[in-house]
Amino acid sequence: MKKIAILATLGVLAAGASAQAAPTYTPAPPPKPHPTKPSPKPHPPKPHPAQSHRCVPRSVGYNASGTLVSASLSEEGHRRYGGTLEVDLRRANHHAPTGDQAFTLTGARVRFHHGVVPGSPAPGSRVKLHGKITKLAKHCPTAGFVPAITVKKVDISQAKHRKG
Repeated sequence: MKKIAILATLGVLAAGASAQAAPTYTPAPPPKPHPTKPSPKPHPPKPHPAQSHRCVPRSVGYNASGTLVSASLSEEGHRRYGGTLEVDLRRANHHAPTGDQAFTLTGARVRFHHGVVPGSPAPGSRVKLHGKITKLAKHCPTAGFVPAITVKKVDISQAKHRKG
């Protein structure tokens, strides 16, 4: 029992001594603010543009398909053709016009699928057009704006044969 009492007394003394020896916490001083340098020249305010930068026409992808009305194509290089193409468009993206449309090609890649005569495809052939169209953002004034279509690739396939 004497050993237990001695050990308990030593434990209490050790705990008290460590509590007294523990350093007290003091927070670090706040950092000093950086000195601000005066600007050598004050910047003048930028003038606002007359028209919003958002309402500038942008070039976006154009895809359309329809049937061939007439074609006048001349070869300009390997699989490159120039000339005019008149197509009755059934589908077009980006609110592009549909119906009977005429296109002027300059160095466009033209692919004539199986059964189509290169240079003079038959009227009624299926046509797919790929290229770029200029477009305005939503809510921009459209007065006097006409979208410009640039055709870069044309696929011409045979007309579908109908049963009956």
